[in-house]
Amino acid sequence: MSDFSSNDIPLLGRQFIEASAGTGKTFAITNLYIRALLGRGISAPINVEKILVLTFTNAATDELNNRIRKRTIEAKRVFSGAKTDDEFLIELRNTSDDREADLKLLTAASLLMDNASILTIHAFCARVLNELSLETGKLFNQKRETAIDDLLIQAAEDTFRKMILRLPSFEQKLALKIWANPAALVRLMRPFLFRTKVIFEPPMVNFTVEFNRIVGVIEQIKNLWVEANIAEQISQSGFRKGSKPLTRLDSVTYLCGSEETIEIDHEMWGIYNTDKLNKLLTKSGELPKHSIFSLIDDVWEARTIINQIKINLWHRAAKSMKTIIADIKTQTNELSLDDLLTELWTAIATSEGLPKLLVKKWPIALIDEFQDTDNLQYDIFSRIYQTESPSCLLFIGDPKQAIYQFRSADIYTYLNAKQAANNIHTLSTNWRASEPLVKTINYLFGQNQIFGEKEISYQANDCPKKASTMKVMIGGKTTVPCQIRLFENKEPLTKQRAVELCMADAAENIVSLLNPSEKKKATINQKPISAGQIAILVRSRNEAIAAQAALSLRGVKSVYLTQDSVFLQETAQDLSLILEAVIDPSNERSIKVALATRLLSISAKEIDEINKHSDAQQRLHTEFKEYQEIWASQGIASMIHALIERRQIAEQWLHRPNGERELTNLRHLAELLQQRSSLVPGMSLLLGWFKREKIGSELRSEQDNQIRLESDEDLVKIVTIHAAKGLEYDVVMIPFATFKSSERKNEPALYHQKDSSGYITRLNFTPTNQVLALAEKEKHEEDMRLLYVAITRARYLVYLGIPYIKNVASTAAGQLFKLSSCDNSHFVGIKDKLPKALFHVCSLIDSPITYLRRAVDGAELKRPPRPPILNDSWLIHSYTGINRRFNRQDDINEESAMVGYSDDEHMTHISAKDAIVDTFTFPRGKHIGIALHGLLEEIDFSSSDKVIGTVCRRYAVRLGLSQEQCDGMLVSWIRNILMTPLGCGFSLSEINGKDRISEMEFHFPFVMNTELVDLVKKRGYLANAKSDQNIDLSGVMTGLIDLIVRFN
Repeated sequence: MSDFSSNDIPLLGRQFIEASAGTGKTFAITNLYIRALLGRGISAPINVEKILVLTFTNAATDELNNRIRKRTIEAKRVFSGAKTDDEFLIELRNTSDDREADLKLLTAASLLMDNASILTIHAFCARVLNELSLETGKLFNQKRETAIDDLLIQAAEDTFRKMILRLPSFEQKLALKIWANPAALVRLMRPFLFRTKVIFEPPMVNFTVEFNRIVGVIEQIKNLWVEANIAEQISQSGFRKGSKPLTRLDSVTYLCGSEETIEIDHEMWGIYNTDKLNKLLTKSGELPKHSIFSLIDDVWEARTIINQIKINLWHRAAKSMKTIIADIKTQTNELSLDDLLTELWTAIATSEGLPKLLVKKWPIALIDEFQDTDNLQYDIFSRIYQTESPSCLLFIGDPKQAIYQFRSADIYTYLNAKQAANNIHTLSTNWRASEPLVKTINYLFGQNQIFGEKEISYQANDCPKKASTMKVMIGGKTTVPCQIRLFENKEPLTKQRAVELCMADAAENIVSLLNPSEKKKATINQKPISAGQIAILVRSRNEAIAAQAALSLRGVKSVYLTQDSVFLQETAQDLSLILEAVIDPSNERSIKVALATRLLSISAKEIDEINKHSDAQQRLHTEFKEYQEIWASQGIASMIHALIERRQIAEQWLHRPNGERELTNLRHLAELLQQRSSLVPGMSLLLGWFKREKIGSELRSEQDNQIRLESDEDLVKIVTIHAAKGLEYDVVMIPFATFKSSERKNEPALYHQKDSSGYITRLNFTPTNQVLALAEKEKHEEDMRLLYVAITRARYLVYLGIPYIKNVASTAAGQLFKLSSCDNSHFVGIKDKLPKALFHVCSLIDSPITYLRRAVDGAELKRPPRPPILNDSWLIHSYTGINRRFNRQDDINEESAMVGYSDDEHMTHISAKDAIVDTFTFPRGKHIGIALHGLLEEIDFSSSDKVIGTVCRRYAVRLGLSQEQCDGMLVSWIRNILMTPLGCGFSLSEINGKDRISEMEFHFPFVMNTELVDLVKKRGYLANAKSDQNIDLSGVMTGLIDLIVRFN
């Protein structure tokens, strides 16, 4: 392992760069990109299209694209002679053999950056499958669907209906204990169903013969129990009074004498087996001598078959769901994102030529955030870049930030890849955090094997030579970078109470930082800390709600940055009930339920008053009837807007805590419903879709449905740790640092085992205690990585809330600070262990409530910022737009004043009594022109009159024609157009679909000045352009060419 140097790392073979938080990973990628452009360390320069840069999200792709573009332009400036302090670029320039040639390469790269191969991994797979369809053996026209959730839900419902509900009674009973409904099936299958290279264990075993044998034995026991009067023998055998063999005799005897089946998991076998019976005999008692008890022992020992039935059910259900999803995709010709990976892997694994072709296309690949990969993605690139051609595959990532196992990211794949790398380099200079905070992070995470696996180690970070000298000062004194808040108690706190205390204390600390008090004024680099510099990091939605409530209680405004769906909010549930009342305004109960929602907030007393007055009830019916009419005539968005105005929802909510969030959610839902209404006709059907989305959003969170920010103000940010990865804040608060992954004992356990080839992924459907311990160990290790991610979001100051809770020692914070779960004094004793130059430990029992004061007196008045100066002459232009710019209402030329000349005239119609329609009486107007345009675009010019007639009839209504008018005049007119000679020896009727392009888009750069306008006017265009007008326009001219044909 060696320290990283952008100029020294070989761009050949398999290279591995291991980073830490804040060590400039993206900057390193941009430097390596510049080296590849200039051909430094490789045989020749490489253009932007041949350097493959991959990451995992669209946002990260955009960020990389922008950073690489800026770095390329910066390098071009330096090679042009501009001054710089950038050591990397200075060295590149000084060691250049031909600076002019390098400048040309950088100039070309900066101009062609839109063609750069900077993609998400899924987009890369899609591009290969599209561009190399023949080589990969895939269909040309497969649709790419980004979400698998709807298919997953459908597969679960079909599996439930076709498999689980048709099982024999005993197996069905076991299945329903595992999956009570299709939603449970989705929840439990989702974590592993689409994982690749996972060993399912234990394997399926055919238990039918053994099961049938046991069923026969049970029938034999039932008969013997009654015939031999076993109940009487047991009652006289000397069992302890009140023991189960005696208390259960009557019920078991009744069961054995009935037609009812006794299942293999019945409690009877656990009560009447010989081991149990012998333990419950008195000293003088003696077990009855009868063969039935050996049969009962046989059934009792065969209970392991229950486990095997459960294992087989898991295998069968997983296979069923996969098959159903695959069948649906085949029928609809669709691919999900996961399918893109699988399809490409299959193509590469079965083709010798494809990897070589891909290496030739992209000789260098840089894969960012590689800790978030999985084994299928890794295997794709391993196969591509194992050819003999000179190439470079470079992975860059930070295993300490691998926190997305719930999305199938696999840190153990990263460790396998690291083991196979030619060289491993490390980034160890922390450019983000202040020097004291860097020392704090080194102290905390430099402990031996703090991240569990030996391969995941923390290398102490350095500070840059010109480290930030900014200081955090509170009350005129420099504060230490890590503030630890301990919550003492004689007994461990419940989690709910601990979270409440921690969030209250965090809110108090924020008030203390923000309150404009000279005695305790908080500054960074002598500037007061503002709310927008502070972030509260939480593990869950419940913690976020508690944090927001604590802040609101103290008058601190905040914003919750989340990827949750707006359909999961209470607003959606309230709106659903209101819509039911609007759909059926005659239903009094529905209206009262709507009024009682949190959104409308009508009290029970007010509703009772309405019940007493019939005129009030009538007014409500009328009001909701009017809402229904607005929905029907103007759309659901208009109806919700009317509801907001009439019920004064905005006025009621804006003065409440989170009122702005409520209104934002409501307007967001209105927009989504309005969009969907164009696809779902009818109010009831739209409401049905809305309800299904609320259920489905528990399983997915689509980008369009994610909660929107309610405000752009300077607010305290509340962010989940997962969402905060990649972000940074001046002050970070982790109020409840003793979070812990929840234990789920009755679910499959995912874990990894290491052998000589690396780590193997296993999924155990019926885990033993040993397997559960391995799975729990991996969860605890991910918790430690989550805590690392949270702490390293800070630039200057971090607060950690550590309450005394049950099993605190097993939490990540407990391990980090070596806490004890059973000794409160030892818990508090960490005060003496931590260096006081880095940590301040404060013990608390409760937290006060301090209201945030607003600085009014003596507040500094600032000028509003100047609006940005925009050069709006450099735009994307069209002829129509330029023509409209030059047109004046008072100067209409003679042509445009003619009736029927303007495209903007209202559409004219042919009345029903018109017997004849020809080209002179044909309807006119913009809409007619658009319809005719679409008709000509859709028709195959070489088609017969019958086919043309079929297409024309589809456009008849849009053209205002009857069926007879369409079949007569319109078909004849279209045929005449197609048969008319074009003066080049052919007509359109001779052009088939392969020899035409409709609506081809074009772009070309242009600068419009007086000379160009005069030239264009001579050709008969822009007749209204005035010589005194500002015609200094530049940019790109765009448009559509209606038709291009190829003849001979």
